[in-house]
Amino acid sequence: MDGMTFTWNADQYLKFADQRTQPSRDLCARITLGNDEAHKILDIGCGPGNSTALLRERYPHARIIGIDSSETMIETARTRHPDIEFAVHDATALDELDDDFDIVFTNACLQWVPNHRTVIPAMLRRVRKGGVVACQFPETIRQRTHTIMRELAMEPPFDQYIGSAGARPYCHLGGERFDVNAYYDLIAPLSEHAQVWETTYWHALAGYEGVVEWYRGTGMRPYLSQLPTDDLREQYERVFVDRLRAVYPEQCDGTVLLPMQRFFFVAQV
Repeated sequence: MDGMTFTWNADQYLKFADQRTQPSRDLCARITLGNDEAHKILDIGCGPGNSTALLRERYPHARIIGIDSSETMIETARTRHPDIEFAVHDATALDELDDDFDIVFTNACLQWVPNHRTVIPAMLRRVRKGGVVACQFPETIRQRTHTIMRELAMEPPFDQYIGSAGARPYCHLGGERFDVNAYYDLIAPLSEHAQVWETTYWHALAGYEGVVEWYRGTGMRPYLSQLPTDDLREQYERVFVDRLRAVYPEQCDGTVLLPMQRFFFVAQV
């Protein structure tokens, strides 16, 4: 969704399906609309459908449409959840969609999408009066792991293949830090009621290899996809782990706790 050319791997992403889905469960629980109030639901950036399935459990009789820019993810979602509609569609083109949804939901998507000042108002325009927009995404700008990835991209030997042009930009509202106040000021004038909050999830992973496995399915994928050989990709991962050791220590049982701060909002229009 961020414009870079790489292919998502649904199987890799789903290796941590339970931990990746927990924020979606928490977000879904904050939606106050009942079954008789939610007849049409949109899931933006649905991936392989793990968050969309939660919406189906919560609203068994609603028409639910999941969209994602990845054909691979959509194919997997259709196979795993044949009772839900899925379509390939980019989150930067939301105004092409209907504007009568009861719920617009997005989980761990907007960190890949530029122009939040345009995209978030477009999300709010997709719901009918009284409808709800519910959103969560990780604050990658605060995560040391992402800083390390970007630093490596601009160092030899990786810089000749990635460099600053290929380093994934952080998607937020501008500035050098994540600003919850700025997001509230964007959402509130377009809503009858808006809530914003942050939660830090501590993901317990199986050592440093577990951390690499986690990011192979998400944040590291755009970097690895630009490296032309397995040797370079393996070297990138080794250096990443070497630097990670100084940031996140192993626990007594070999586990590495990966903190991930996530931003949430729920807005009733």
